[in-house]
Amino acid sequence: MNEIIASANVAIELGSGFFTINWPQAEISLGPVVAAAVVNGHEVSLTDTPGKWSIDNFENGDQIASWQVADSGVQVKIKIRHGESAVEITTSYRRANNASSTKSRLEAICVLRANTELRVARRLVEGYDSWAYAGVRTHAAGDSCWNSALVAEDGRTLAFQALSAQRFCTRIAWAPQNEGGEDSSGQVFITAGSTPRLIAVDGTWGYRVGESGPLNLQLGDNETVFAETLAIDAGRDAVALVETLAAKAGKDRNARLWTGRPIQGWESWYHYGFTVTATDVVDNSAELLARYRKRKDIDVVQIDDGWQSAYGAWWPNEKFPTDLGELTQAIKTQGGRPGIWIAPFRVEPNSLGVATDNPDWCLQTNEGVPWREERHQTWCLDATHPSALRWLYDLGEKIKTWGFVMAKIDFTYLAALDNSYPEPIVRYEPHATGLEAFRLGWQALVAGLGDDVYTLACGTPTLPVVGLAHANRVGHDLAMPRVFQKIGHPVDQGWTGAMGVRAQARNAAARWAQHSRWYEADPEVVMTWSDPTNLAAYDTETARIMATMAALVGGPFLLADDLCALTKTERAVIENDRFLDLLVRSSPSEMKTGAPYRPIDIFARADKPEVSEHVYSQGDGLAETWTTTRDNRLVVAWFNWGDSLRLVKPAPDFVGAQEVWTGEEIGADLSVPPGAVRVAQGASDRS
Repeated sequence: MNEIIASANVAIELGSGFFTINWPQAEISLGPVVAAAVVNGHEVSLTDTPGKWSIDNFENGDQIASWQVADSGVQVKIKIRHGESAVEITTSYRRANNASSTKSRLEAICVLRANTELRVARRLVEGYDSWAYAGVRTHAAGDSCWNSALVAEDGRTLAFQALSAQRFCTRIAWAPQNEGGEDSSGQVFITAGSTPRLIAVDGTWGYRVGESGPLNLQLGDNETVFAETLAIDAGRDAVALVETLAAKAGKDRNARLWTGRPIQGWESWYHYGFTVTATDVVDNSAELLARYRKRKDIDVVQIDDGWQSAYGAWWPNEKFPTDLGELTQAIKTQGGRPGIWIAPFRVEPNSLGVATDNPDWCLQTNEGVPWREERHQTWCLDATHPSALRWLYDLGEKIKTWGFVMAKIDFTYLAALDNSYPEPIVRYEPHATGLEAFRLGWQALVAGLGDDVYTLACGTPTLPVVGLAHANRVGHDLAMPRVFQKIGHPVDQGWTGAMGVRAQARNAAARWAQHSRWYEADPEVVMTWSDPTNLAAYDTETARIMATMAALVGGPFLLADDLCALTKTERAVIENDRFLDLLVRSSPSEMKTGAPYRPIDIFARADKPEVSEHVYSQGDGLAETWTTTRDNRLVVAWFNWGDSLRLVKPAPDFVGAQEVWTGEEIGADLSVPPGAVRVAQGASDRS
């Protein structure tokens, strides 16, 4: 008879080299579950080496079952915490002392492979990094990085979440038994391996998350390699389940949540791009602080790309004072809080700074020359190099000394590249994985910056940056900077400003559970510039959508136009007092990180298989109703992404409230025009 470990909400039957998980209340099972590792090109399964289960019961009610082997082989530890339905699984591969003289090369760990009879209709996809596609798909085959959820039509859900990302990228693949129809049972295949290759998509800035190459880790005698711990849970509320597992990951990684003043203000990139000057910054700072003088927290002035001499040469160019402390002091004198942009892991080939002085600090080829990343044709700082780590610390300290209170840290995926490209990557520390290098680099930079400088990550793997950054971008760039729009757009053909907004909405909705649990989610900037002859511009309704998303998400809020040039109509959106009141955080929890937002109908629709999984793709899987709280009162945003009028029936609590954008009184019925949003705050105290 097989042994069983169980709590009130979950039971695990332990077989010989496999196990099966049952959640009786949700009526969901997963199994039989097997684990494996790929060593020297061959799969080694849990059942290939004799082993046995050992069970530990703890006084606090926790239980652990471990499959242990005496020789080389795969091992599994399963943990159930008292009172929880989540199951935590840690899979490892052990090379014993008495292993053969043949070198052992670990290529990947299969954390689990299992079948489920759950009829999956929707699948939550998390992209690898900030700029990758995130959204909801149909039951068709595919995979997801870090976490996923399989949702049936009746709401029953099987959810997965890697609890860490210190060494390996966890990927959750789904293969339906039947590709046709509306739903299907199928198989889940979860691996821990190298970071993926990012493959450009023709005609767009977007990219697909490609395959992960082999780890090629050389194992010594009696060495055990552990995959990242995986949490699995099942239930009948998909949204709550995903949030619970996200919170578990945030707690495990000691999420670095910001407790200072909200980061709200203006940034330079989307209007000026590389052309920004110190005068542009000072002028917009003055305009911002004059127009929002009654809104004490809207005072951040962030200088973006274009101030530095080169990537890798982080000192001011001729458009800025030699000592950036002079500029930060000018902003502070006006009443603002200065912020800055850096891309510390990006090195411009054959340029000033690192490229000329210390090219050996970069990732190398087998020939001993700097390796060039294919997407941006850039060299990449090797964060395992001791001198590069010291340089990162010094850079952070210099930014703090200049007087900046926030730092946007971009292109950090470059630190995490693994040896999965056509041309091998050589690191100073050859045994380090990409994610180990990534974390080393971030830790050095953050140590230099200190705890009082707000860190906003961008272009970064999402789970690995938890515990390092206060905030993280959850989508790609919204648009090309306005001064460069004659050159092109994020999509070569048919680009409109609304396309960028829709893409951000899909990603921000799919990553809702990360906000305030992993970091503050950054849904991108707000722009209101308009031009009826230019499809890349923003009409009033599209600008309102941008502003609504930023306000409801509750992370950094940054305007991005030339504030001095906006018309009265354009300013009306971002100076609307009812809207600005949504930026105010008043309860203790809201003062810390903002109240978590929820796209409550996130699983009601999905992008079809033919919709490409790159960030700028335009599918139909967009959540239409988002909620949050302000002043302990529920706030609801009703979006209309379609081409016809949307009719909604607000809850009685909202009848009689004033709609944020139009100022009209909400009745029993509410009409939302195509390409628009309507927002209201309920009357009841939700405390």
